[in-house]
Amino acid sequence: MIGDNIKRLRMEKGMTQKELADKLFVTAQAVSRWENGEVEPSVSTVAEMTRIFNVPGDVILGIEGFNSQTETVVETKYVYQEQVKPVLGICGSCHNPIYEKEKIGSQSRGNLYCKDCVDKRDETEKQNTIAKAIRRRKLSFFLGGLFLAIALIVGISNTVETHSVIGVLEGLLVGVIGFCYISCCLLGNNFIGEMTLTIFSWGFVKMPGVIFTLDLDGIVWLLTVKLLFWILGFALAIFFLGLGIVLGGILSIFVYPFALKKNLKHPELSDFNL
Repeated sequence: MIGDNIKRLRMEKGMTQKELADKLFVTAQAVSRWENGEVEPSVSTVAEMTRIFNVPGDVILGIEGFNSQTETVVETKYVYQEQVKPVLGICGSCHNPIYEKEKIGSQSRGNLYCKDCVDKRDETEKQNTIAKAIRRRKLSFFLGGLFLAIALIVGISNTVETHSVIGVLEGLLVGVIGFCYISCCLLGNNFIGEMTLTIFSWGFVKMPGVIFTLDLDGIVWLLTVKLLFWILGFALAIFFLGLGIVLGGILSIFVYPFALKKNLKHPELSDFNL
């Protein structure tokens, strides 16, 4: 009887079980059990329903002469009252109430997120990172292998022209270094790429200012010096870029086996997201 009345009044108000549960600080499952007649709500809860539905208590209970204040006292003294846990917050992802502090996973910009949603989000991010790591590994095999093949072709061509096996050996050496260097940069779980960029940045040197006079000769002097500074800066950048690539290529021969092993065993550990 009570369950039917609760369901009817809730539907008349156009409320869902979850909306009613939030107003009563209980779960939607509790409301469902009330409406199905499995359990009955406490008298204090019924009194709160009278305020929400704006109806007398006897309409909900199906009896006459209901007095919420009197029944509340009797309920407190003689009848077991259903314990209502305080709601700490609502999860910003699944929108379920959080009752226990241990269930709070994270807090961001004033929003709470339950531990289950945070764990699911972390697992999704981990799987995305693993998928990207696999794509990087395949790309490193393709581009590194392409460079190695080109280097071997050039080495074989030199051998045919010079009739010396040195050409093939040089092509193989350059190809292996290039393969390891390209692969290390693409795998992104080592220091080779960052080291190359750091050395390359050394070439961007701030040139000193130029003092000139405001006449034709002074302007020509200014343009000439600026052009020389630009050429010098460009040359420095190219030099340090080449230096970074050469050093990175040499070191990558030793770093690549560990980088590949790390990518295979721990693909979620990466510095770059390609």
